[in-house]
Amino acid sequence: MSKIFIKTFGCTLNKKDSLNLVSNYDYSEDEKDLLSANHIIINTCGVKEQTDTKIINYLKKLKTQNISEKKIIICGCLVTINKELLTDVFPNAKYFRIEETKELQKLLEDLKLKTKDRKINLSEPIILSNGCLGNCNYCAVKFARGRLKSKSVNEIVLEIKNAIGNGSREILLTSQDNGCYGFDINTNIIKLLLEVIKIKGDFLVRLGMANPQHLKTFKKELIEIYKHKKIYKFLHVPIQSGDNDVLKDMNRYYKIEEVFDIIKDFRKEIPEITIATDIIVGYPTETEKQFQNTIKVIKKIKPDVVNISRFGQRKGIEANKHEDLLGAIKKKRSRELTVLCRKLFLEKNKKYLDKEKEILITEVGKNNTVMGRTIEYKPVGIRGNYSLGTKIKIKIIDCKANFLIAKKM
Repeated sequence: MSKIFIKTFGCTLNKKDSLNLVSNYDYSEDEKDLLSANHIIINTCGVKEQTDTKIINYLKKLKTQNISEKKIIICGCLVTINKELLTDVFPNAKYFRIEETKELQKLLEDLKLKTKDRKINLSEPIILSNGCLGNCNYCAVKFARGRLKSKSVNEIVLEIKNAIGNGSREILLTSQDNGCYGFDINTNIIKLLLEVIKIKGDFLVRLGMANPQHLKTFKKELIEIYKHKKIYKFLHVPIQSGDNDVLKDMNRYYKIEEVFDIIKDFRKEIPEITIATDIIVGYPTETEKQFQNTIKVIKKIKPDVVNISRFGQRKGIEANKHEDLLGAIKKKRSRELTVLCRKLFLEKNKKYLDKEKEILITEVGKNNTVMGRTIEYKPVGIRGNYSLGTKIKIKIIDCKANFLIAKKM
């Protein structure tokens, strides 16, 4: 029986899709197993132009290797958004769009691959819904995943209970927008989380990205839930731009002042909460002055994590009606924002020096090192031979811009 090699691009949602697809089979995600596998699956992402480039470069490199006898399967968002990009490189691969997942599963079943008991990860992504309620003018993912389709609260709770029963210690709640979860089935993220924190067991929950227009409607209730010991103090609220006119051009449904209120209220009640955000630089209508407004906003809110993307034209998006900015302008703005963010991250991390924390070990590294997470979801590196899922008391002794360094207490 042959092994599957699977390569996943994109977000936690995509990674969970890959797990759902292959976890009952003999599979590997390690590049060293690529040539020994008979079936190669590439799960693509279509969120931005830079990711397209990574995927195409990977496929071109793959084509130079001895894979002529292997079955190539390409699936995921980019197949729906811009299949032609992919077929130019691999015209004879089998392609499956997001909505053709069942057909792909049937193909794998028909191959009669070697099956195995499903392995549950220490960190288990749980998909809450597919699609969203937004219509952002820069987004192509909406073409792939469509309008909001939420799972029931009971279904999600059962998935979490099963994951915990099989050894998971960290639950990652994921979707395109956790903020609008349940709006299509007469429920919401608050009702879901209230059930999740009732689940018995020693585990922590990280809530993924939630858009501001939804967060503001149940902000008070969410803050109270965030105080629970099972919830990571980590809030991912995407801004995209610090200028209200650009937000309007993007067809976002909030003003920057509303984001200020959300972050201020969370920090008032949970002072050490980790704030993550997303920024798109170089949107076609963004002037230099408007970009500087984004710089001012980042300086004001001082987030702990900023995912920076340069705007890229995507097939079929509304933003294409505007002339794209020069690449050099986008590159300059991206660099300026990156330099600022690294400075802010280091300043924030220095405030953790000499603090005593408890961390959950989530990764085993090289040279007798492991990585863990504090309750604020801060990554912490520490030397020692600790098992995954172990909780240890530590003291922060040093820091970098993107992680803390600790010793065992």
